[in-house]
Amino acid sequence: MSAEEHQEKEFMLETLTQQKIKYSLTSDWLHFVALCGVFPASTKAGIFKNWGKYEDLFIALVQEEGKIGVQHFMQAIVLYFIKKYNKEMSKYASTFMKKLVDEKVLRASFLISWYDKVERLDKDSMMYDKKSERKFRELNEPFFEWLRKENEQSGDDSSDSEEEKKETVEEVKTTTVEEETKAK
Repeated sequence: MSAEEHQEKEFMLETLTQQKIKYSLTSDWLHFVALCGVFPASTKAGIFKNWGKYEDLFIALVQEEGKIGVQHFMQAIVLYFIKKYNKEMSKYASTFMKKLVDEKVLRASFLISWYDKVERLDKDSMMYDKKSERKFRELNEPFFEWLRKENEQSGDDSSDSEEEKKETVEEVKTTTVEEETKAK
């Protein structure tokens, strides 16, 4: 990340924190506010073309909250595609989800568990919307079924020891951010 990109990310995080205080927002809402602010529907393909530029911002938001941050990010994605920009963006939801899996922002196992209702999102969150989750599952059913199949096939091809050796990008980025924070 260039110095300019780092400054931009820091500025955005600071702005989100200020808005959180000013409007008494809970931390979970910051994911949704950031998604809508950075990727408005008017930039339809912008969420795909520009995701890489802003990925670190969303990873930082997730890391701020710890494990529950992943659930809040998923809730924000659901609301973004179902409630906020349903007509304009819902057809792009599967493509965006695949991008998040490909770039290891979200783990396939988490998404499959959520789709199968084994893993639940934060019911205490102000963003929790069971109906929107159901609609998102239905909208993206072909993607989740494909993901399940891919996950099963890749699980058959690799041994447990190989899987244990691999760190996800999410874990690497967590470590990197923690190291950067300690260095400051």
